[in-house]
Amino acid sequence: MDLITPRIFDNQYYKNLQQGKGLLASDQALFTHKRTRDLVNLFASNNTVFETAFVSAMTKLGRIGIKTGNQGEIRRDCSMVN
Repeated sequence: MDLITPRIFDNQYYKNLQQGKGLLASDQALFTHKRTRDLVNLFASNNTVFETAFVSAMTKLGRIGIKTGNQGEIRRDCSMVN
């Protein structure tokens, strides 16, 4: 979602939002909304803070339980239920 550094994992996405260059309106709203604007500014100004927050979020997502047995299924095509 970053046209400036598409092959680099960095905070350029947030810098783009500050410049009004978000690719999607929902992304740009992160900067225009008063509840998330400070976070966008923080991540844009400090790549280390962004990376640390990303690691924390991914760690939390990794703790979400995997559905097994009759609770879920492995999809042959992710866009459709088997």
